[in-house]
Amino acid sequence: MYNQTMPKIIASVKALIQYRDTYLVLKAPIHKGDVWDLPGGKIEYGETPYEALIREVKEETCLSVTIDRSLGAWWFYSKNHRHEVICHTFLCTPVGEVNVDLTHNPAVDEDISAFYWETKQDLLDQNKYELEESLKEIIRKLE
Repeated sequence: MYNQTMPKIIASVKALIQYRDTYLVLKAPIHKGDVWDLPGGKIEYGETPYEALIREVKEETCLSVTIDRSLGAWWFYSKNHRHEVICHTFLCTPVGEVNVDLTHNPAVDEDISAFYWETKQDLLDQNKYELEESLKEIIRKLE
């Protein structure tokens, strides 16, 4: 019998979008504070990780991207919702115009409030961004 109180594990995809020597980071209010994150989200049933990534990036930022390569996985735990999210992350490059637009996101429960193009060093600066340690490991390995 399935126990509905057991924590969930959610499969998601994230895009580390590189434009020149910078990477896109998004700001969203979560619970009682702001969270910095990469574009991306949950993989829907029947969708490939690649399809989910292209869709999520387009929905959240209005950017079209090409997927260059897999960078690995990072994860975080949501104590409020009792779940773990595993984020398969891909290095991506924007295609066409590089005009981020946060106003067309169809997800009503996401309120992305800002975006920044930051250098690798800025993303790893703990005083500037509180990123999950498992994500920082992926960023540290970038060449």
